[in-house]
Amino acid sequence: MHTPFRSFCPSQPSFSLTQRAVWRGLASASLAAVSLLSACGGGGGGGGGNETAGSANSGASATSPWPFPIGMSVGSPAVLASSSAVVSGAMGVDNLGLHTTMTTQQAVVASQADAVATGRLSLSGAALVNVPALFDTTARSHAACYGQSVDYLNHDNASGANGALPPGEVAIWRDTAPGTSQACAAAELAAQTQGVSAQAHQATLLMAALRQAVAADTNVPLPATGNTVDLSSKASTLLTPLLSGATVQAASVALNADGSEYTYRLLLQRGSGAGAQALEITVLHTPADTDAHYAGVLRLALSYLSTDASIGCIDHMDSSARYKVARLISLGYNRQDQWLSLRLRAGQYCGNGSSNTDQFEELAATAMSGELDPAVFLASNLRGSTLGWRQGFMRMANDIVVSSQTSDFAYAWQDLPLGGISRARLFAGHGTLDTSTQARTLALFHGYTDDISNTDGTLRGMVCNWSGPGATKTVQNAYQYQQLALGSSATDWALGTSRVHYAPTNSCSASSTMRFDANGDGSVGGTEGQSFSSDLAVPSGSNDAHDELIQQGYLSPVLLM
Repeated sequence: MHTPFRSFCPSQPSFSLTQRAVWRGLASASLAAVSLLSACGGGGGGGGGNETAGSANSGASATSPWPFPIGMSVGSPAVLASSSAVVSGAMGVDNLGLHTTMTTQQAVVASQADAVATGRLSLSGAALVNVPALFDTTARSHAACYGQSVDYLNHDNASGANGALPPGEVAIWRDTAPGTSQACAAAELAAQTQGVSAQAHQATLLMAALRQAVAADTNVPLPATGNTVDLSSKASTLLTPLLSGATVQAASVALNADGSEYTYRLLLQRGSGAGAQALEITVLHTPADTDAHYAGVLRLALSYLSTDASIGCIDHMDSSARYKVARLISLGYNRQDQWLSLRLRAGQYCGNGSSNTDQFEELAATAMSGELDPAVFLASNLRGSTLGWRQGFMRMANDIVVSSQTSDFAYAWQDLPLGGISRARLFAGHGTLDTSTQARTLALFHGYTDDISNTDGTLRGMVCNWSGPGATKTVQNAYQYQQLALGSSATDWALGTSRVHYAPTNSCSASSTMRFDANGDGSVGGTEGQSFSSDLAVPSGSNDAHDELIQQGYLSPVLLM
């Protein structure tokens, strides 16, 4: 049995920052070795009961014939979508009488998952399936305004050194993405998280469609405690027409021995030979007393072949010298009425799944909750018996008030394990909504946190010279900051305050003798960068960087990272 996230059961509140703080107080720990239902008076694995007011299934006949995380999905933080794309009737989504042109991507994907799972939206009729996104293996990329190559002359930390910092070395380097008015922080967050968010959402939609199909079929019973029900035939009939080039290999739902956790499993196959891909989707779900009270984990294990030695292991290769590799994703979730906490993790692993059940556990070390364990990583290109990540691990936590679509989130990533003693880069965000003007604001903070294997999302400060000439990796008590605003009729965030500029030196400033490409145009011209003073945001008084974020309204996500 996987240990569920700690239960938190506040009474139905109105939207306010005070209530959000109370909610966090009720769920101060991310994991606990107690039942999800212990504090709520819930009845166990069958779900059921009347829905809370405003839910998609509200009414005297509302039940959970197939317990499932209805309305749970993940969207990329800071990404917007048209308000008209929100499927009406979803549990609490945009339930404040808003009339805005844009809303969050999270609102749209959550409403879609809700509507598909409850049968109000047909997966085929709505053309929501995106097979390339579901089977995506492309590497994470940077926005053009972030991590660009930076030329320098007579570097301060290595006298007389001339050269160029390689791509990815620096952080936000221009206020906006080239050729647009989009804030660089928002552009980089989208570049980092859109792919993995879309992949997880596609998996959620498929499982939601399968849930609805079997829930509506009285001939398919829920599994008894300790048993499994085979859904392969039904899944194949339902999903194969939607999955161009992919086929259903297996599908099932099981209930564990103590009746507390359901496991949904779907195994898909796509392509053949060098292009063969196998995708296992599982949902480990612990229901409570209503369809809006639940916790669990969505997991994806995508196995494929690659010629890229940087992501492969020499003890996992096929007969044609291709590396057997896997992209793994876990999405922990905990919902209590209009509050949804998400924890997304993803990484590149060695090996291909081969077992008939639970390929995720076959390929990766997992935490007690069933999620990917970031603390287990590979020290070399030899996997052996260590089920650790090989490259490109990311962690994101997001607390969302579903009714207002405001959130606090943290997103961190690190390309290589580096022995667990490196530093990861971190974005933190804090959103607000003025219900009178219906305007939104989003504060985005960027800097460095602890190693990806053990970070709790604390922003430690800014490193301005990570591996350039004379680098000491000095952590300055400063950070990059951009303030965004969205009016009720606006179609994109407008950039307000932007404190992102620095020199690529240990001190973040440059002397009168150094020059560097400060404007990001690809070359050093004239006196560019000379006598440059850092424009980074700095904490007030005796605050450290993370304390300053809290003073500005940021609240660390309940599930941490």
